[in-house]
Amino acid sequence: MPRLWALCLLLASAKALPTNQLNKSCRLRAADTSTEPTCSTDINLRHIQLLEQYMLPELDACQDFYKYACGNWRSVHEAGVSAMSLSGARIDQRYVELFERLLDEPQAPEHELPMYTKLLRYYQSCRALGKPRLRRYLEQLPHPASNHWAELLALLGRYGYHEHYVKIEVSQHNATQHMLVVQPHNYNLSLNLSMIIYKALRRHTHGLLPNLTQLRERFGQLEATLQQMARPANSSSEEETLRNYTLEQLQQELPQFNWTHALQLQLGATYPGSHQLLVDDVPALRQLIAFLNRADARLLQLYSWARFLQHLMQLPHNPLSNSHSSSRSICVQHMRKTLYLPMNFVYEHSYYGRQRAADERIIFGVFEELKSQFAQQLRRNEFGLDAPLLQALLAKVHGLRLNLGNMPANASTQFYVDCAHHWRVGGDFYENHLQSLLHYYAHLAELERSANASVRQLWYSFNHHGPGLTDNIDATPYFYCLGSIIIMPYAYMQLPFYDAQFWPALLYGDLANTLGHEMLHAFDTYFVDYDAQGVMRDYSDQLLLNDHYVDAVNCLNDSEVFMLNERAADISGTRLALQTYMQQPAERRNNGRLYFLQFAQFFCGEEADIFHDTGSKRLNYALAQMPEFAEVFQCVQGSPMNPVQRCRFW
Repeated sequence: MPRLWALCLLLASAKALPTNQLNKSCRLRAADTSTEPTCSTDINLRHIQLLEQYMLPELDACQDFYKYACGNWRSVHEAGVSAMSLSGARIDQRYVELFERLLDEPQAPEHELPMYTKLLRYYQSCRALGKPRLRRYLEQLPHPASNHWAELLALLGRYGYHEHYVKIEVSQHNATQHMLVVQPHNYNLSLNLSMIIYKALRRHTHGLLPNLTQLRERFGQLEATLQQMARPANSSSEEETLRNYTLEQLQQELPQFNWTHALQLQLGATYPGSHQLLVDDVPALRQLIAFLNRADARLLQLYSWARFLQHLMQLPHNPLSNSHSSSRSICVQHMRKTLYLPMNFVYEHSYYGRQRAADERIIFGVFEELKSQFAQQLRRNEFGLDAPLLQALLAKVHGLRLNLGNMPANASTQFYVDCAHHWRVGGDFYENHLQSLLHYYAHLAELERSANASVRQLWYSFNHHGPGLTDNIDATPYFYCLGSIIIMPYAYMQLPFYDAQFWPALLYGDLANTLGHEMLHAFDTYFVDYDAQGVMRDYSDQLLLNDHYVDAVNCLNDSEVFMLNERAADISGTRLALQTYMQQPAERRNNGRLYFLQFAQFFCGEEADIFHDTGSKRLNYALAQMPEFAEVFQCVQGSPMNPVQRCRFW
């Protein structure tokens, strides 16, 4: 079969359609048609040549479309490399080039902005790292006023560590609110007392320690007791144990712990008795606190230090846990986690800001088209939903937001200057790392108690990532349920996924499918319960009373499906994108193959993880549910990509 790109490269072929039938318009149907831009033919043709590299067009697309579209991927890229990982690596390389250039150009104008100056100091301290000296972390910690276990726990909480004993943290509650959360420690986590951590403890205590084997044994006994106490009395019970308390009520319930002092020490403010907190499993907390108050204070202190060091080492991309600790890319990856907002600011200022205006016109245009299309689909009410539930879901569609680059919306330069004001950076990596953590978690505490409406609006217009979030959150678009926002990271808004001058088949082939996928996550079997304000509702309980809805879920949830909600978003998002773009038979006939080949790029090289099937399985399953695909590739009924029975969801 002649290759699709022959249409664009003007190669002679008996089956090639005339080039004037290929839709080359850059115009969105929702946009003003009086000022239609002209797309760059070169950009589109070069991209189609890229698609050609990855294809095995001699294979039958109706048997295995992934092999047809991505079958040559591993000949071009090594194992473990996906389109998204390549895109993320390009972002890292731009940061490296920027920092190295600024170090060579001390008179560059960027040095006048505090974000750049502080990031460069941090980058230099990371590049200068030698052999890990974990004791330096402990030396930077403030000294507790007493040897009581709660004093050190609160001090460690300033740096975002709170996974043992009693957990006190600030957590986002919905689209406009953070709350203080108190609960028993995470008993699913435990300590691996490695030699490097033991040596740091020994040096910090001037050798006043049991030997490694003895300390491991004592820590193990402590953990066994703590795990038993933190575990709910009836672990199989589905009873909700999370309750709202005022600080005064909590002090009355758990008087063996000075809550006002602990919050002041960890969060830097004195809270009134009327302050609201979310508290989980008060009986377990009472038992834990009673045990800790009578336990060996020295053992509890050593255990806290060891757990804190392990936590720091396990944070994503800590250069101290990497054998090439001083490499430029490792330092950049670490900084992107630990200094999320400053790093995004400099990327926006140095790179992405140049293309934002064009991207917003295109991407927000497609987003609004998809929202309108899905709202129409909901109004058809194919599941026969009750009117109040249908209206609630429609309100959720209209309330969905989109953020490109995951930056505060319309923030001034002064906003970022103010953000950096209390952030301390020096020449020592260990101090810089702790100061960056201190800065981030102090901000969360301030946001939780702030009443400044304009400031809060800025901070809730994006998702301020914490240092512990996994890489896939930074690299790929995602739906953030608490904010009802779809986040489009910088890594996505570049080739091979997107360009503002893409022809519609390429533009919608990936962008519309990606946006559709994330939009439909808002309506999968889990996230559907969050309304447009990020408040938990009972929508899933209502939906499960609907036989048509249950049948649709059961169709997707067959014995081979382990990632139900990802599959639901794949199927429904792909269908939504097709309904938005391929409304006319001529579009499917003239542009369908290019559209589906572009769609495949997102999945090329993608391996399975705990949330997703392999890229091959996801791509083939999703497109096999689309009759438009079978029509475009003329797949006979009963072939793998044109099954007799298909699943529907939304």
